[in-house]
Amino acid sequence: MLRTNLQKQNDFTGQDFYIGLDVHKQSWYVTIRSLGIEVGHFSQVPDAAALHQYLQRNFPGGDYHSAYEAGFCGTGAHEQLCKAGLDNIIVHAADVPSTDKQKKNKTDLRDSRAIADHLERGNLHGIYVLSQEQQELRSLFRLRECKVKDTTRANNRLKSFLMYYSILIPESVSKRGDLTGRALTWLDMELRSAAGTIALQQYVGELKYQRKQLFELTKTLREQVMAYDMQTYINLITVPGMGSITAMGLIAEIGDFRRFEDPDDYASLLGLCPWEDSSGDCIKTKGMQPRCNSHLRPLLIEASWHSIRKSRNLFAYYSKHSGGKNGKKAIVKVARKLAMIARGVAMSGQPYQEDYQKNKDNQQPVKKVKAERFSSGITKQHINKQSSYGLLPMPG
Repeated sequence: MLRTNLQKQNDFTGQDFYIGLDVHKQSWYVTIRSLGIEVGHFSQVPDAAALHQYLQRNFPGGDYHSAYEAGFCGTGAHEQLCKAGLDNIIVHAADVPSTDKQKKNKTDLRDSRAIADHLERGNLHGIYVLSQEQQELRSLFRLRECKVKDTTRANNRLKSFLMYYSILIPESVSKRGDLTGRALTWLDMELRSAAGTIALQQYVGELKYQRKQLFELTKTLREQVMAYDMQTYINLITVPGMGSITAMGLIAEIGDFRRFEDPDDYASLLGLCPWEDSSGDCIKTKGMQPRCNSHLRPLLIEASWHSIRKSRNLFAYYSKHSGGKNGKKAIVKVARKLAMIARGVAMSGQPYQEDYQKNKDNQQPVKKVKAERFSSGITKQHINKQSSYGLLPMPG
């Protein structure tokens, strides 16, 4: 029988294919749709190159668009898919529309089908993907947060142990009974048994270790943030109430402030927008949105309490909204305003000015703070921030 090398092959040039992925550690569940029809679904090994080869072999010349939900795998799969030639986005899991029936019949295949379907309909919008350098800086900041929790836990364990055995730290060592360095040295004592002495020494040693680790980690984080964007860090700590940790958190978690075209999107990320549930004539405001960056909102709320003691304008803004009653609700409004000030300072490249609007109306130039490095890498502006705290003298 005669054979030929001719093969019939379809050409899908210019045709869009939408791929929904349900990403797991051991496998990917894939659904492919085009022209309103599901043209394939299968599971495969977690390999972007293998998926691209399958698409090229079965649908050559097509334009491939894919999406998967943000999760434990980070953005590694996203980078691999984009490198392989797919137009990929990462979506928030809560932003994928689903019916009650779908919620009660949830499988990996159904999840991939839902993502492919809504991606084809144009209902999905990708989240902002930070660069790997920015993500690594953010991981260092979050590692410090974990170390703060470990230090607090070790501190509470030791205090609970001392309370149980009625061991009181004298006022000559610590006025309020806090576990200061002198107090830990004083606790180098022996209890009635060797077991109790060993337990006490372990609690004290654990607290000392955690505090040392926290100090080293904070120092390293500051050095890395200043190496990443020193001028923004210097400008942010001039904002009233905003200390070193809050400034480092904003730089590490947000990165480029210019990626927010709408200030409301920026406030929504921070969770400083009202959570409203209104219908008809019934208007309900439930407070702050639960969906937010949980690493930044507590820092900004805490910074706001300090800012109203440092800035007369922010204190007047707080007094206007509190009315002497609702202090907690008013401080959230101050936090939003403080976040907007930080955004403006970061985007303008200028330090905070208490009477900025008045100076702008008078067309007075704003003096830019320059970083003067010491051998340790810490700037002079950072060292002297407690004295000025952003209330810079007016030019002239």
